[in-house]
Amino acid sequence: MLTHHLKSSIHTTAGLRAATSAANNIISQANLQSDISKVLFIDDGRKITYGDFVQRAGQYATALTEKYKIKKGDRVMARVSKTTDTAALYAACLQIGALYVPVNPALTQSEAAHYVKDAKPSLWITCKDDADQIAMFQRVLKTVCIDNPVEVINEKVLADEAGKRKACTMIEHVEKSNAATICFTSGTTGAPKGAVLSHGALTNNTNALVQEWGFTENDVNLHCLPIFHAHGLYFSLHCSLFSHSSVIWRPNFDAEDCSKHLKNATVFMGVPTFYSRLLATNNFNKESFEKIRLFISGSAPLSVPTLEEFEKRTGQVILERYGMTEAGVIASNPLKGKRKAGTVGQALKGVQCRVTENGEIEIKSDSIFSEYWKNPEKTKEEFTEDGWFKTGDVGSLDKDGYLTIGGRSKDMIISGGENIYPKEIEDAIDSIEFVKESAVIAAPHPDFGEAVVAVVVPKNMVEDEQKFEEDLIEMLRKKLAKYKVPKKVILLEELPRNHITKVRKDILRASYNKLFS
Repeated sequence: MLTHHLKSSIHTTAGLRAATSAANNIISQANLQSDISKVLFIDDGRKITYGDFVQRAGQYATALTEKYKIKKGDRVMARVSKTTDTAALYAACLQIGALYVPVNPALTQSEAAHYVKDAKPSLWITCKDDADQIAMFQRVLKTVCIDNPVEVINEKVLADEAGKRKACTMIEHVEKSNAATICFTSGTTGAPKGAVLSHGALTNNTNALVQEWGFTENDVNLHCLPIFHAHGLYFSLHCSLFSHSSVIWRPNFDAEDCSKHLKNATVFMGVPTFYSRLLATNNFNKESFEKIRLFISGSAPLSVPTLEEFEKRTGQVILERYGMTEAGVIASNPLKGKRKAGTVGQALKGVQCRVTENGEIEIKSDSIFSEYWKNPEKTKEEFTEDGWFKTGDVGSLDKDGYLTIGGRSKDMIISGGENIYPKEIEDAIDSIEFVKESAVIAAPHPDFGEAVVAVVVPKNMVEDEQKFEEDLIEMLRKKLAKYKVPKKVILLEELPRNHITKVRKDILRASYNKLFS
């Protein structure tokens, strides 16, 4: 907890409610002051201890409550850069019982309006320095928050304000069911939805991950992920905080920069694109990361060819896991034991997983989200009558309980009455030597209903696209049943992706929905 022992009598900081117990608050669960002299962040050579972090979070807590009158249950929307200060801001919101709402710094004004209209925050913190930019955001926000004005401040202004304050040492009491954060879904199949995650859900998932992945106080986590999404903010950062270990804090992912810092790390979490880009660098080999005990991949499917090439180059098998904003990490290949290529492993402790007759994956979990913020109808739609959450993914479970993801249920192709999972075809395409990556989609077809279309990024420049297509299809006929072989191949220089590198298949479907008309 932020105070080593929360005493029965606490002097209340102005603007913050007195609390008799903080046992359910995720910050107190992390017990951050167990060793205040231990290094938490290594940031460009600067070392920040747990004590430094607790102090800084406490200063932010005081600034939020005294200057901006933020109280338990208020929403604080953070469109902020990735710094150790903004990590402290997140901890401060949890400390005072406010709901932290992370959003992508690349949001435009119109996109920001959707988030604000949905979450109705009391405070909007932005990383934009330009006063005109802040003024424009204020004008946009006023149009969607007429009855609930939103104050917009620059992150540096807040940081300076916090620096003037005495650190709050108190933790707001919350129940396990109380909301801790609203994290918006990636929006690959529609408008982003605000998933409400409770203190209990975050704590349950983190405790399971620390145990599953063997985190200890001796670990050093190389953190290159963004912190406006569940992967970087909850899964990666929380594992380090709960295990009282250290973090090499990088502003973003760059293959060369990552390679340089890997030699001092023991754990690395990334998305599949990180691994393919590392493999593309000349100096990436097992000598580059002598201390690394675990590579973890998530947020998007990891292709079998990438996994196999990584093992060949490094001697290590990437641990692939499966998770989503609404449920945290759901399944993971084991730390010790067989990691099956093409699968995301077995259900995590506290998670039940089943696959319906239609191949749809459903779960029950003690880490599940509470609701879509102020959207009871949509929340109800996402659960079965017997209380299982519909993930929206399709897949299969083998005899050992290992889960294979076939893709989003909305991405499944029904061609000539046959159900076709795009992931199987993508793996087959990606295994071909002259292919860099691919995405398989459905396009309306007058005869088959839907036809399989492969969107392919070649490794090298293609002079004869028709021959490329013919050669690719011929090779796929040896790997796949006839009905799974693409009826058309589209070549692109790169695939459209969202902020966490998931392929935007909705964009591809819209672009090629008249191929056969």
